[in-house]
Amino acid sequence: MISVNENVTKYVDTLLDREEEYGIKSYYLENKATVIDCGVSMPGSIGAGILFAEISLGGLGKVSVVPGIIDSYYINFAQVYMDQPAIACLGSQKPGWKLKTEGFSGTAYGPARALSQKPKAIYTAIDYSDDSEVAVINIEAQAMPGVKEMDYIAKQCSTDPECMVALVARPNSIVGSVVNGTRAVEWAMNRLLQLGYDVKNVSSASGACPIAPLKKDDMQFIGASFDGISYYGLAYLYVKARDDRFRDATSQTSKSYGRGFLALLKESQGDYSKVDPTLFAPARIMVNGLQDGSLEAYGKLDPAMLLGSYGLKS
Repeated sequence: MISVNENVTKYVDTLLDREEEYGIKSYYLENKATVIDCGVSMPGSIGAGILFAEISLGGLGKVSVVPGIIDSYYINFAQVYMDQPAIACLGSQKPGWKLKTEGFSGTAYGPARALSQKPKAIYTAIDYSDDSEVAVINIEAQAMPGVKEMDYIAKQCSTDPECMVALVARPNSIVGSVVNGTRAVEWAMNRLLQLGYDVKNVSSASGACPIAPLKKDDMQFIGASFDGISYYGLAYLYVKARDDRFRDATSQTSKSYGRGFLALLKESQGDYSKVDPTLFAPARIMVNGLQDGSLEAYGKLDPAMLLGSYGLKS
């Protein structure tokens, strides 16, 4: 059986071996857990962001940063490809675990989610679990977790703190921006799951999405980053056969389409759950049927929305 946690230990070792180069710093806590600051107090880097993202995919995907031109502007794009996308995206990369203790708040994703089975319904749908003793977790937070948080995560993962590694970055950081740029396929897979599609039928996938520029505050960055996926994110899926549900798996079908995420998040006071869930989908999906040879395209790109969100003139 695939172990997403064991898959990523080599990536963690690379980060630890090249801390100075990647602009990151590791800490060994009193409970023997390892935490790595990839973009909280440390600046991080593109290289760290690529490894952070590949770890979040459970070692089942490859990430690169490539140049793109939108209306004469040079925009960095995150490019990703993966096999086993149901496990890589929904069983690992999806930010599906809220962490909250006294004095700490964050969102956990990455391989260790498969040990905690959070949320359980997703792992039932994709029929996946991991039983690794090693647990590697990605955390999006404004502060570093301490002994209390790592003890809690280890307990939820049924392992010892000394077997835990946490990689931490703020969303509005170089690492956070690269990781968010790799989520177009994840959003497509999550939307298909919501539509009742058997996501295990997606055998391989690739995606490309602009990497949002860092912003003055976190909400501005999150708005720009999400707009990048909804208005310019692309996903290419290899599936068993065509299915009508793919028509509803792009952001264009949302009643909120045409509005920026910043405005929507302000209206909901930063509560993602109050934003129309159908907008959390890529702009464009290409679907290639393995059994019937079909090739279908859904959705559209909206460069004006993207550039406006970035503060650029189209």
